[in-house]
Amino acid sequence: MKKKITALFLCVALAAIAIVGASLAYFSDTDNETNTFTVGGVKIDLIEQQSNEDHTGFVPYTGDKVLMPIVGSAQGEKYPNGQPKAANYIDKVVTIQNTGKSAAWIRAYYAVPSDLDDGYETFNAGANILHGNFGNKIVDGTVYTTFGAEWNWMHDGKWNYFETTMDGVNYNVYFADYYQPVAANETTEQLICGVYLDKNVDMKDGKYIDPRHPEADLSILEGTVKYPVFAVAVQAEGFDTAAAAMDAAFGANYNPWGGTATNWQ
Repeated sequence: MKKKITALFLCVALAAIAIVGASLAYFSDTDNETNTFTVGGVKIDLIEQQSNEDHTGFVPYTGDKVLMPIVGSAQGEKYPNGQPKAANYIDKVVTIQNTGKSAAWIRAYYAVPSDLDDGYETFNAGANILHGNFGNKIVDGTVYTTFGAEWNWMHDGKWNYFETTMDGVNYNVYFADYYQPVAANETTEQLICGVYLDKNVDMKDGKYIDPRHPEADLSILEGTVKYPVFAVAVQAEGFDTAAAAMDAAFGANYNPWGGTATNWQ
């Protein structure tokens, strides 16, 4: 019997907090387009894209998408632009451009609703209900992941991770540092390239279920699912690592969305 799946709408909320003036000891910026703070030349733009019609390149992201269980494999056959050929895969290609005058260290955050993510403490990606795909890059026709190469998502064998709440929804937040300072007018490789709903998700008696998680409350799927993305940057001058720059400018255990954060790793 064919599964009866009600289409969901997925939207990405890009939050931004303007940080200006002398409140920081170091020059920094977020992805807020209205931020006019240019002292020291640190300024960034978070770019969102999706595949063009023939999947050979990318065009600007166009907004809300329909989220349905994936058909095929997100790790399987790829289009020429590196995106999976699986049906119902949602393109969400995120890069960050340094639009300022000076080289900058960049950190980016990706948040997924806790109800849809295995997260702390087991971090079993195979148990996720909403999956995220790390970014890709293409070199001489071969697709490579940016995970652990251009983007460092882990330290000492642990995920860069914390949990927080936004608008009453609990989120698991993963963050990554770019492996080197990004020069002025340069753009990072992809942070993430898309998301997809697990193939096991179904509907029974008017409720969303996942047989792998019989006790899970998936009522969040009845509305709009958001997975916020955020980027911050700090001057490269004077810092040997992204972590050192971020701690100096924003403080240790910085939560870009504000509020309480727990289960830091």
